[in-house]
Amino acid sequence: MKPINVLKVLALAVTFAVSGCTTTEYIHVSPECTPPPTPVLPEVDQGELWDALGDERYRELERYINGVWAYSDEQGAMLKTLCESE
Repeated sequence: MKPINVLKVLALAVTFAVSGCTTTEYIHVSPECTPPPTPVLPEVDQGELWDALGDERYRELERYINGVWAYSDEQGAMLKTLCESE
């Protein structure tokens, strides 16, 4: 058996041995219910930006910006759901 595999097996065995000795503690966590700030993007003429970047780079940037907005919307929806239950 390779030495790295021996270390993995030992680490796993130690983890299981120690986990049986501890008690589970539950901690109440409450989210901060203020919505995240809305992303602010600069006002840019899309035609000029497309001319400067080219089609492929512009589409890449557009996907990134859409991802930022999607993440912001997701975080807001999650906070809304979590904070309604309190």
